Amino acid sequence: MKKAITLFLVIISSANLFAQIDGPRTYAAVPKNLNILSAHFISAQANASINNLSFINPDATVESNLYMLTYTRSQPIFGRTFYSTLIMPAGNLTATLDVDAPGPVGSSNTIFQHGFGDLTWLNTINLIGAKGLMIKDFVRHESPSLLYFQAGLTFPIGQYESDEAVNIGSNQFKLKLGLPFIQRIGPWIDGKKTTLELFPAYTLISNNNDFQGQEVQQKGLFTLEGHLTRDITNKSYLSLDYSYINGGDSEFFLNETGALVNEQAGQNVHLIGASLGFNINDNLNLTMTHNQSFSSGNDNVSLDGTLTKITLSWSFHDFQNKFKNYIESN
Repeated sequence: MKKAITLFLVIISSANLFAQIDGPRTYAAVPKNLNILSAHFISAQANASINNLSFINPDATVESNLYMLTYTRSQPIFGRTFYSTLIMPAGNLTATLDVDAPGPVGSSNTIFQHGFGDLTWLNTINLIGAKGLMIKDFVRHESPSLLYFQAGLTFPIGQYESDEAVNIGSNQFKLKLGLPFIQRIGPWIDGKKTTLELFPAYTLISNNNDFQGQEVQQKGLFTLEGHLTRDITNKSYLSLDYSYINGGDSEFFLNETGALVNEQAGQNVHLIGASLGFNINDNLNLTMTHNQSFSSGNDNVSLDGTLTKITLSWSFHDFQNKFKNYIESN
């Protein structure tokens, strides 16, 4: 029974949500009334703001530092596992622009910006494999396959200056619809747990009606994440990560006349990386991730760069300490 409670604590503390690239072991089943508070640091160098990976500027090199707080609360709906997550980012970026290149670029060589990013609210409900259970029932419950439906809304409250070519905020509403799937491979035993995880999603993007005197109409973006995870000790795991991003074609119209002035093809890019997760104690977990773009079907506008993320997650539950004391006393 003590192994069961340890297993539970390792799983729940590995949740580490990010608005566009979620990361491994994010969608493990969790018991009801669980709370997860996470702090994230993300450093990236790419041709886009890290808080807005859907909008590429092929003539910019952007160095971003993003700090995020996320809060997740689980509460069953219709007897199924359901959790809601609020993501609040802030940070700074320094962008270097090639002003001699064609396309929608700014007039300055360098942009520096700091402030809040766009707020995201994610809601995820299990469809297959994870009932809404209390801890004492959850630790006895095993599900080899998990399928979820997710809907997330991004609100354009982030720092945005209409005359700049790159911004922390997007000035666009976004609706993300996804179907995260996790398949357990082999025995579900501490130190031997293995999973295959696939997170397909499609994001609908609203128009940006104030971009350097233009309105940007952008098509939706398809993303697919894949993670093959394996425990390396009883309290740590390694993940091999893959992501694919496709879409986001953009058209630029002058606000004054409505004339089409530019078109930009969508992304078609592959990323690879790896993650390490460590269970520090019963409540605290550390995750480190690195991703690198490596192949593109559209070299002019696809995401090109690297991303490194460190996440520290604290999980707590109304019943957690009482249940732990009960387990240790028996």
